[in-house]
Parts: sequence; C-alpha cells; structure tokens
Amino acid sequence: MLLLSAGLYVKPAAALMNQPDEASLRAAVIVGILRYTKIPIKAATNEIRLCSVGKPYSENKLQQVSASLRVQQNTLNFSVMDNSDVSLQAINLCDVLIIGGAYNPSKALLADYSGLSICDTCTELKSSYVVELIKADKRIGFNVNLFLADSRKVSFSSSLLELASNIIRSEQ
Repeated sequence: MLLLSAGLYVKPAAALMNQPDEASLRAAVIVGILRYTKIPIKAATNEIRLCSVGKPYSENKLQQVSASLRVQQNTLNFSVMDNSDVSLQAINLCDVLIIGGAYNPSKALLADYSGLSICDTCTELKSSYVVELIKADKRIGFNVNLFLADSRKVSFSSSLLELASNIIRSEQ
C-alpha cells in the first residue's frame, strides 16, 4: 500500500517536470508563427534576422535554440539589442523585432519599422504590433493585426490565422 501511494505522488511530480516553462512556450509560438508566415527578408543571405529589445519573455530561449533551427530553408540569426541602441536604422536591419516590457518604443518608431513586429510582454502600444503574444487560461496564444501585416508585406497562412485569438482587420 505504501509503494502504491508513493507511485501516485511520483507521477504528478514527473509530469510537472516535463512541462515546458512559459519562456519555452513563448519561443515555440514565435518559431511556429515564423514557419507559417511570409516576411520580406532584407538580405539575400538565407537567414532570418531576429532581434529582441526590452527583455521579452522568450529572449533567452530563442537565443539558446535559434542557431540550431531552420525556418523555410532559412537559418535564424538572433541578436539582443540594448535599449539605448534602438533606432529606426538599427531595427530596420532586423526581419523580425521582438519587444518586451522593459522597452517602450515610440509609436512613430513602430509605425516606421518595416518588418514583422512581435509584442512579447510589452506593456504599451499593443495595437502597433503585427503580432501580440498573450497569456490566457495558462496558455500562450497570439493576436494578429492584419492591417499592419498587409502594410508591411507580411502574410500569414490561413491555418495560422485559425489559431489566432483575435484578428484585427482595419486600422485602429
């Protein structure tokens, strides 16, 4: 009886250990979005340049795994930008810009950025991003701003859009 009750406690503990942490889930959602998204790549180097600023939740995980991943026959080149180094010239070198809550960009900077912008725990200007990662019911989901995506020549597969929590279709 004692062995049986001990077995009941081991299984839930092992199951908890196998669950990915929130940062891993957010990074996986970002990579998944990239797999089903067409973005204009600025350089002919067969790489997608991902940049993060403001300590997005997914930053460390993306930094760990990006070198070993390929998305649509492209390698991922991940870099972290210091908040003080952010300028339109600097971010326009990035195909994908992931912004966290420790950086609050100006609305003009986001409006002039020409790539795929992703809000990962950002706190302001959420409607100024093409994709916003959200946490609802202990799950990571995302909202898509199709109006901004169209203006930046970013297109999403219909199967990806079916997974979106909310789709914004006009300027807000």
